[in-house]
Formats: sequence, structure tokens, C-alpha cells
Amino acid sequence: MSEVLDNIVNCDIAIESPVEDSASFDTIMIIGDRPLDGAKDLKGIDRYVSLAEVADAGWKEEDAIYKAARAAFLQEHKPEFIYIAVRQQAALETPDGEDETVGAAVKDKERLLNPEKFLETVKRAIGQAGWYGLALAGAEDTDISEVAGLIESTERLFAFSTREKKNPLLGKDYMRTFGVYSESADEYAHVAWLAEGFSYDPGSETWAYKTLRGVTASGLSTREMRDLEEECLNYYIPCAGRNITRNGRTVGGEWIDVIRFRDWLKNRMQIRVFELFVANPKIPYLDTGITLVENQMRAALQEGQKAGGVAETEFDVNGKPIEGYTVTVPRAASLSSAQRASRTLRDCKFTARLAGAIHIAELKGNLTY
Repeated sequence: MSEVLDNIVNCDIAIESPVEDSASFDTIMIIGDRPLDGAKDLKGIDRYVSLAEVADAGWKEEDAIYKAARAAFLQEHKPEFIYIAVRQQAALETPDGEDETVGAAVKDKERLLNPEKFLETVKRAIGQAGWYGLALAGAEDTDISEVAGLIESTERLFAFSTREKKNPLLGKDYMRTFGVYSESADEYAHVAWLAEGFSYDPGSETWAYKTLRGVTASGLSTREMRDLEEECLNYYIPCAGRNITRNGRTVGGEWIDVIRFRDWLKNRMQIRVFELFVANPKIPYLDTGITLVENQMRAALQEGQKAGGVAETEFDVNGKPIEGYTVTVPRAASLSSAQRASRTLRDCKFTARLAGAIHIAELKGNLTY
């Protein structure tokens, strides 16, 4: 570079690092017992990119974790990776009366059969960023109930399967937990469904009419299907030569895809506004600064439209437009001095129409000569 040129035209170019977004809406966390055999030193929570890695860590085909991982990696749209969190071993009393914590390398299998509750493992796993859907391997109804209550206070999803036609969580109104009826506990239908559902971008999918590899469809009567729906349980059945999932609702009755899309949209809007604050020396508390915030809200909603979660602008019978979303922000002049001095911008609001999905069609017609 010429020093003379630098003296004439002084040019500095900064490389801005993007804000790291650790949120994930397509990754599964499986929780279960550590392998009884194998001396490998497992991490409490680790990432696995294939079923072979799961087997290499020590889990065998008869182990619940292995079966759950197989259900995930068996799908047509298999995940890039999954997380597995192992239940830690509780403290046991040694022959000399002292307590010790049993580690992965202990050879006595009976001393390994004293794991902590699933709930305690989930509490630790929540601190691990980068996953969104939770599944338990080898859990009982009491474990499912405890974990569902905890997940409801987070921004994640929890899936379970049951061989009973009764929902252990019926009446709980949980919006982040969903169950699927399956005649085989070993096929882990809920893990397979998570893997298939997460293969689609938030807003682009419905959780109904999905085919799950390695999962046996249930031959249900129409009455049994109605009973399962009343129990807020989803199911997997054969129909017209294909096996499909039906419904796609949470225990509380909301659509699974709506909850996932809402979490995604919230994250996108937060990240966009945060990037705005980071990328600028300051955002003035004037109409120009408020407009910058408004623009990021609109940009996130436009992303939601493109993804298929937010409805596009439509027109009624009179040609009047029905907007997919609206955004309102305050004018700087309407705010008090105290509000402006607080440096907190309030009353930035939006309304968006969900695009939804068609699950059932009623067709009527006439044949004439």
C-alpha cells in the first residue's frame, strides 16, 4: 500500500463480528441411563452425530438410550446430531460405612442401578444451550409428569409416548408437552416424531401427516381415535397405503407447530433488535431511533412470512387488504421526560395472523347427466 495514498485518502474498514445466536429449534436432547458396560468416561451431556457414536460410547442395542437414538437417526430427514444427557449415579454406602459417588468405570452393575431422578438430570440439561426438543428414555409416568411441569416454564418442547390410551397429563393444559400413543415402547415414536418434525424450518411445517421410519402404525378404530383425541393424545395410523401421524397437538390443545414458530419468532425479533443496539454507537431516543427498532420488528415478521408461519396479505370480497401483520410504535413527542430518561422504549407492539395449516378438507359436489 502507498503511504502517499494513505495520506491523501485515509480509509479504515472494520470487520464486524455477527451476534452469536445459540438458540436452536431443531435439536433433540435425550435423557437416560449411562451404559452398564464399557469403561469409557462419558460426559454428563455430550453431542452424538450418528448411531455408531452412541454404540461406541458403550450403549448396546437393548439399552433405552440406544433405542431412542436409533429412532432419531433412522428417520428419512435424520438430525445432524443429537444431545444425550446421562443420569448421574446417587451416592451409595460403601462396606466401611463411607459414602462414595459411583462413576462410569465401576464394574459392579448393581451399584450402578441407583440413578438420580429424571427431573434432576433435566434441570442440569436446561443449562445446556443449543437444544429444543426433550425426550426421556426409559421413563415412567411419574417422571413424565414431573418433567412436563418443569419444561412448561422454559422455551422448549417435551415429547413422550405411551402404550396406554390414557394421557397421564390430561387436564394439565401444558402447551409445551405432547404425547403420542404407540403400541410399542421400544420404538420411541416420540423421538422419531421429534426428529421428523424438526427437519422442517419453524413455520413451514405441520406435525400431522408425517411418516415415521421404524415405528409401527396402530390399527385403531374410529372410536379409539376419537377417544385418544379426547385424551389429547396424538397417534400413528395406516391410511391409504401410508402410515401417518395424526393431529399434532400439545397436551393443552395448541398445535405443536404454533408453539415452535412462536418461540422462533420471539428469538428472531430479540436477536435483530439486539444486533441493532450492538452495531450502532447509540440509538437516539427520537423518532429516527424508534423507527430503527420498528424496522427490525418488521424484518422479523417478514422472515416469519417467508417461513410460512405468518399469513400473507390477503383481500376480502370487497378487495380490501387484510394485512398479515401490523406494527405500532410510539412517537417520541408523546413520551414523557421520565420515560425518555429511563432509556427504555415501551409500547412497541405487533399483531400477526398465523398462516395455519389445513388438516381436513370437506368436499361436496354433484354428478349430472
